[in-house]
Amino acid sequence: MEISSLKAALGEIGGRIQELEGRRRQMVSVIKEIKDRRFRIGNLTKDAVINPVEKVKVSGRVGGVDGGLLAKSFHGVDIVMTRAVGVIFEYRNGKVVGTEINSQKVPLVRWVSAEHEGELVTVASLYRMGVEIGKAIELAGKVDFLLLDGPLYPHPSTRVAKGSELKKKYMEIVRLYNTLEKKCREAGTRLVGVVEDSRSNYFSKLLEKVDGRLEGVSSFRDTALLFDTLETGERTLLFKISNIQDLSYRNDVYGFYIKSARYDRPIRVEFISGEPGKDVDEVARLVYSIAAFPRYGLPSVLVEADLRAKLRKNYIAFIQRAISSRHRSPMLMDLRRENRPL
Repeated sequence: MEISSLKAALGEIGGRIQELEGRRRQMVSVIKEIKDRRFRIGNLTKDAVINPVEKVKVSGRVGGVDGGLLAKSFHGVDIVMTRAVGVIFEYRNGKVVGTEINSQKVPLVRWVSAEHEGELVTVASLYRMGVEIGKAIELAGKVDFLLLDGPLYPHPSTRVAKGSELKKKYMEIVRLYNTLEKKCREAGTRLVGVVEDSRSNYFSKLLEKVDGRLEGVSSFRDTALLFDTLETGERTLLFKISNIQDLSYRNDVYGFYIKSARYDRPIRVEFISGEPGKDVDEVARLVYSIAAFPRYGLPSVLVEADLRAKLRKNYIAFIQRAISSRHRSPMLMDLRRENRPL
């Protein structure tokens, strides 16, 4: 009975995916038909639905920042561990001729007390953003381009209510983002956010307004829709990133999707500009030209930063043993679900 129920559930899911895939392919065909049609983006510029991106031989200094995060709940306390890494690649005629690594020698370890697991996720994310943006501020002014692994603003999931005890920490992160933007602007560093697993539908929402045949297209995530819509070396039209709150530059963040690797999905790229039509191609060329892996579309400087920032899970166990050896307490006992007898 259970096997037959499982087969029925799998068959239902498979049928639904097949139905959605048929609709998706229809939408892709329409988008390719109108790919050269140009649309006005706000009152600032006109852009085609799909645009070619030139691969160039980059020269200059490109920085990338990423962070590692571990968080674990114990019987009476929660532990959060973070590390941020900044990497600088110096390019000359398209080749890396120098590398600088700016990393924390040891991860930062913090004791927190979250009321529930959802709050722990939010707290841990805020601490991670804090060390990442702090590291980015250190690199600003030392590079021509500074790439962040993620968006150019706090993730909406970390936005907290006014009465929350986390509001102070959230506003601290907002100040760090504002400081980073100001320092980059004054130093002439182009700040870029690269979102590798976007769940957004900015692009598809725009398409619904331009062609009646695309009604309902916003039910698809952009990256799923664009998987085989974009060819390698193509980007979408510009769009404004909406619903950014609290930041001083919230009205100047723009984005696009680009397929920078032949066998990977498109990535979302964000940048800050008062004249996005003039700046978009410079940003797109840079991202496309330093994406070095055919199956992984992220720029290589971010790949390097990610590899160096990762924290192994056994680090938390080491911290647990180190504290417990000096301070005996049930506070650091594992949760029951992790110590079941069978």
